[in-house]
Amino acid sequence: MEGPCRVLRAVLYLFSMNTAYSHYYDASSLFHGSLLNIMGTRLDAVFIETDKALCELVWQRVVAELSRLDKMFNRFDIESEIYSVNLRAATESVIASDELMSVLISCKRYHNLSLGLFDVTLSDFNAVHLDVEHQTISFSAKNVSIDFGACAKGYALEKVKQLLVEAEIKDALIDFGNSSVLALGHHPFGDCWKISIENPFRPGEIVDEIELRDEALSTSGNMPTHLKHIVNPGTHQFIEDEKIVSVVTQNSFDAEVLSTALMIANPEEQGKILAHFDHVLFREYIL
Repeated sequence: MEGPCRVLRAVLYLFSMNTAYSHYYDASSLFHGSLLNIMGTRLDAVFIETDKALCELVWQRVVAELSRLDKMFNRFDIESEIYSVNLRAATESVIASDELMSVLISCKRYHNLSLGLFDVTLSDFNAVHLDVEHQTISFSAKNVSIDFGACAKGYALEKVKQLLVEAEIKDALIDFGNSSVLALGHHPFGDCWKISIENPFRPGEIVDEIELRDEALSTSGNMPTHLKHIVNPGTHQFIEDEKIVSVVTQNSFDAEVLSTALMIANPEEQGKILAHFDHVLFREYIL
């Protein structure tokens, strides 16, 4: 979703309607790249780096990797692996790639750690059977399908971070759909990257400001136009509270999972879930 988290930036203005756009600002040693229509939203990237050629090379790699992952996670693309799994796994065991199996194993672990509130099936993850020995996936119910949703962004951001670290780009900000942020190093005029949390029910009202340095932020919540998009997989009821939650961790995948689960959880469940994770900043805003 287009979440309520808004990155404070003046440079991230779209100058082109092309799918991918990039520009290097020599005067400030700043590279900006923008990728539209990726995983159902938009990604903006800022690198602070004096080597223009390196920035352009890394951006090309980022675009290629995100496009690859978008293809893998897109359950509506008849050529994607997850489409094939959803189509066949209720009637046969489907051989999975190493990467898809690894992601689903992680999702199963997150499902357990979140008391079942994080569920990529939105109904019954226990009906998804992962045979690691034979590298296959099967469903024990016909109405089950996998939809990675926002957690795909978290996984993708970890892949982007890996590319940036390998290229030794130390200061960077990645804004994925205004709800998922990866921050490396710091802003050129500060010792961190400052992210503002906006009240979606009162445009322009800032409810908080969070400082990030080598961390990931995920914000999940409701908006006036999207009050029925977060479902409790246990009760199958929509979460319609006028609230948002923000989670800061060192891992983007963790952040996405937690922001989803903690949005659904009651206070007691929130405490139990957070006990399984280290170094988490969790904030809940009742709007």
